Amino acid sequence: MFGVVILLTSALLLESGGEGRPQVEARTIPITRVVRIPLAVLGSQEVSGNNSTVLAASPGAAEELPEGPNGFDIFEEENILISDPLHNRVVIFDPQGKFRQAWNIGFAADSIRVLPDGNALVREANTGQFHAFNREGKPVTGEMPPSLESTQAHKLTTTSGLVSNPKGSPISVQLNQPGLSLVSLESVGVDNTGNIYIALESSSGESADGINVNKTVRKYAANGSLLSETSKLPLDYYIPPVDEIRVRKGRIYQLMTTSTEVEINIWDTN
Repeated sequence: MFGVVILLTSALLLESGGEGRPQVEARTIPITRVVRIPLAVLGSQEVSGNNSTVLAASPGAAEELPEGPNGFDIFEEENILISDPLHNRVVIFDPQGKFRQAWNIGFAADSIRVLPDGNALVREANTGQFHAFNREGKPVTGEMPPSLESTQAHKLTTTSGLVSNPKGSPISVQLNQPGLSLVSLESVGVDNTGNIYIALESSSGESADGINVNKTVRKYAANGSLLSETSKLPLDYYIPPVDEIRVRKGRIYQLMTTSTEVEINIWDTN
């Protein structure tokens, strides 16, 4: 019910190394495993009260989007924090998806960020205000701790972009794949060795179902070399995420909430 291990062989991606760099071979990383966490409709027996071990979702109405878990992050030991806004709490699961504890924080949260000191910065959905909590879910009083520094990313053309690099020169991102146009790019993490993780959204044109959007995450070394790229991220969300991607210890995590469960998709780039 919880962890499903998927073992697949990595492929090789041939991609330009950027200006002044030859083409390089980089690994294509398939999904390594999926953590599956049960989700139930608000009001059902499974989610009655704040003591439930199951996350809650609301299907919405004719002009309302579904509501439910849309924010997450990963502790250093790989326990998973997920927002449960309909119960005004944050819920902690172990790396296999087993319930560990719940923080009854008193407000609906839509974003979670684990800070370097191990505390968590949680954003209140209705006001945008940030609140800090320690590892036991207790409020941290005093001056608000700083969030993580953001890395700037800029799309330059339909095939290229530039991402700032805290360890050196900006990272040149090239999308040299026939039929694909770069839509956006975002820096989603920097690990402790200086590797930078960049999410790319690209479009392959329109179809009867709308615009075809692809999304992957690339791992670049601090010197700008492309090291690896994930397989395409699944994008069939039931509840759109606020926090979609997190990076911890060389592993890329994606939050995807379906109508019956919360899936944490994991790509191991190590």
